[in-house]
Amino acid sequence: MKIAFVVSFFDFRNDVRRVIAEAAERYEVVVLGQPKDAEAIGAHLPAGVAFRPIRERQPSLRNRILERIYLLFRKIPRSRENFFLMELFKANYHPEPQVRARALRFFRQVQRLPKFIAYDTYLDGLDYQAGTDLTDIDSFVYFTAIADDYLLARLIREQKAVRVYVYSWDHPCKHTCFSKRVDYACWSEPIRKDIVSLQNIPADRVAVVGASQFCYIHEYRQREVPAPERSYRYLYFGCAIGIPNLVPDEVRLIKILAEALAQVQPDWKLLVRPYPVLTDWKLYEPLRQLPNVVFDEHFRTGDLSVQEAEIMKKYATIEHAEAFFHLGTTMGLEACFTGTPSFILNFGYVTQGGLSLYNFIHQYQNDRHLIDLAPQNAIESAQKLSEVMVDLSNPEFRKLNEQVQAQYTLGTFAEFAEAIVTKQPQ
Repeated sequence: MKIAFVVSFFDFRNDVRRVIAEAAERYEVVVLGQPKDAEAIGAHLPAGVAFRPIRERQPSLRNRILERIYLLFRKIPRSRENFFLMELFKANYHPEPQVRARALRFFRQVQRLPKFIAYDTYLDGLDYQAGTDLTDIDSFVYFTAIADDYLLARLIREQKAVRVYVYSWDHPCKHTCFSKRVDYACWSEPIRKDIVSLQNIPADRVAVVGASQFCYIHEYRQREVPAPERSYRYLYFGCAIGIPNLVPDEVRLIKILAEALAQVQPDWKLLVRPYPVLTDWKLYEPLRQLPNVVFDEHFRTGDLSVQEAEIMKKYATIEHAEAFFHLGTTMGLEACFTGTPSFILNFGYVTQGGLSLYNFIHQYQNDRHLIDLAPQNAIESAQKLSEVMVDLSNPEFRKLNEQVQAQYTLGTFAEFAEAIVTKQPQ
């Protein structure tokens, strides 16, 4: 059997490359991606896996009109606020002021319009080239977000076997590219329920296969990873903001955390891990002036990939921290698979306006899968922060770890690769 993995962000997703390498041990495998990404993908292709460019987009006037209409009127997930929040973040991301202003005007227009065009309706309307060689491929695995709508439209019309792996816990609440005519795989039963309730996907289309990212946690647990060589006790903060004009607010909260630590535990350090995909780490410079702040910043390479030894080191750094703090990041969930308590800072923000720390912290996945699960681990004031710092051994703060671990089955990359290809909904 030959399987095609349809990919994007290939250099950033170490786990996807591992999954594909494992699948290639059992099946014939080809990777499909955009022609413009050929060099970046080729630099990281596992041995024995070929790259094949997708050539499906038809640059016709009809398609351009349909694309525009769909962006304006597409159906969105039931988590409307989270969808619009992420669209606002994307509109603010571009560094060019004029481009950013146009994106924000378009965003405001989209907000006001009705939402009635289903993703499947959009796919049915697309004209494609049929220029990608698919004759020898038996099944296709996509990763959200969908790398190429035109290819998916073709696969559905030609009745190919397609499975979409919902790559992240926040994708059901923020993406619109969910078709009712393909199968899905996801991290856990609660996230399966998110896909059904937020995207209206039939439950018998969604299988729980685990999280590819968490296969690294399984590996970490099987290895003897040495403790970080640090002569001090520390708190660990994982940065999460990728939007440059919101990073100063994150820095401001990190300063509050560092100052509270200096008062309560003056011999400890605050170890800060910059957000990997934030381009300009100079935005963190104000933190370097604080005497008790240390940066964990040597994991980034020339592109967005991370050496696997650095991934193991990340988990060891979490494991040996006194506590992990964040504003809403997958690392906050990952910390729950260690013995270290994980806290989300839920204070010190301005609640007005869409682009704010409040809305970033209260994204759907953070509320549903962390804050609502363990409100005691959502710190709501500077005073509470100080109280937590002197009470970190309190078992109440590790109940979140227990609850999260009970929701997931960790396994090897080989087991995951097989599940993502073959496992059916129960």
